[in-house]
Amino acid sequence: MDVERESKAAKKLAIKGIIIAAVGLLFVVVSLLLSIYAMAELKGWGGLKNIVGNIYLHTQFPIFGSIWKIAAQPDFNEPLQLQNLGFFAEVVVFMVGAAMVGTANRTLTDIAKASHEATQERRKEQLRKQQQ
Repeated sequence: MDVERESKAAKKLAIKGIIIAAVGLLFVVVSLLLSIYAMAELKGWGGLKNIVGNIYLHTQFPIFGSIWKIAAQPDFNEPLQLQNLGFFAEVVVFMVGAAMVGTANRTLTDIAKASHEATQERRKEQLRKQQQ
């Protein structure tokens, strides 16, 4: 694969990874807020319940409102319950997106280093020719 195509592929991978990681992180945060709300309701922590409730009320616009309905609600008191599987899947999706971004960044960094080394090599050659 030539360098241009490899660079374009890495940039596309980074964009896809950023989108996947952002969506995964959004779901993880919403799931954590749902879990905090449930725990606050169970323990009687009215202040914390109000904070999460206000966050919920102020984020009820079309797309984000549906995320509140779809997101998993983990139970951290019993971590081995089946309902926690959705939360762990959300974390895995986030990690896959972050890994995609990391891989793309590594490829782009390698290409940039190779480009820099090639430029330095050309400069050395020009200096050698000038000295002769």
